[in-house]
Amino acid sequence: MATEVLIDATALADDSAYRGIGSYLRHLLDGLGGDPRLALTALTGPCTPLPAGVQRLPFRPLAPGRWRALERELRVPLAVRGRSPEVFHSPALDPPARCRPPWVQTLHDVIPLVFPDAELEAERRRWRRHVARYRRAARVIAISRHTAEVGIATLGLDSRRVEVVPHGVAPEFRPDPARRAAAPPRLLLVSEYSRRKGYREAFAVAGALAGLGYPHTLRVCGRIVPWTRATVQALAAAAPAPERIELLGYVDDLVGEYQGAQVLLMASRYEGFGLPVLEAMACGTPVVAFANSALPEVVGDAGVLVADGDIEAMTRAVRELLDDPARWQELSQRGIERARLFSWPASARAHAEIYLACA
Repeated sequence: MATEVLIDATALADDSAYRGIGSYLRHLLDGLGGDPRLALTALTGPCTPLPAGVQRLPFRPLAPGRWRALERELRVPLAVRGRSPEVFHSPALDPPARCRPPWVQTLHDVIPLVFPDAELEAERRRWRRHVARYRRAARVIAISRHTAEVGIATLGLDSRRVEVVPHGVAPEFRPDPARRAAAPPRLLLVSEYSRRKGYREAFAVAGALAGLGYPHTLRVCGRIVPWTRATVQALAAAAPAPERIELLGYVDDLVGEYQGAQVLLMASRYEGFGLPVLEAMACGTPVVAFANSALPEVVGDAGVLVADGDIEAMTRAVRELLDDPARWQELSQRGIERARLFSWPASARAHAEIYLACA
């Protein structure tokens, strides 16, 4: 008899749908929907698309925005109790206050607790309130070994309950040499803006390259929400070569952006995983990244890692790739091969095994 699993997929109906959490959830549901060992239900909005094999438990937020978190605190446990699954999975950033069945919690990162940013103070307070909830989970799925280790040290998690299940990369992320050859010279940054995402550093690299005579623009793909738009535009305007920066906002054809770029800049100062790195490598686009957090774990020897925050080192690394076609081709091929080690179907199978072990 199939194990009944309820997954909280409400993040697919809010801002998280545009971030890595949304990608994770969509691929997880796709991979789990056909597993005959599971009877899978998603707690989500009535209009959220779901793959075959996944039932829907409708959840429509009723409270205005500022009260949504409190509404979730009250209503999600009631929904779980009403459904009575054998296992509940909380895959986003809001572990339940209480849960009768065994529950699995995904740990994406603990950035507010370890990254020194005054803008994260509200999130830091929320995390401190929720620390004990993570310790009550039957299993914690960490998306990288780095995240697991930091979670164990910072949250006091029982290491025996922590499982590392990396993200995967979808098959549409693949090389297209013809598209790259036809595209004008360009670098790429993929991230929704926050201070830790390294926009300033990436803009500085693009400006330094422009000053050295390179023709490359920096295309920035990532949703720009209204309350950060002025900050992002001010950063771009203050950059050494603002005319070389293209703020594209949310991009539907992200595969094409990777395929058309010469180099991906991963200037982020902290990542729980770093999905753009994996997607770029799968497309054969070499990666230059700061060596921090989980990025070395994902990049391995398939990209160039430079000292965290060192703009000059990142500029040199990009120049070396642009000036040396043989080195560029070597890293392109290494990235393709490394990306093959990460699979969404494999990630889904690992999740299924964890559910079955908890039931």
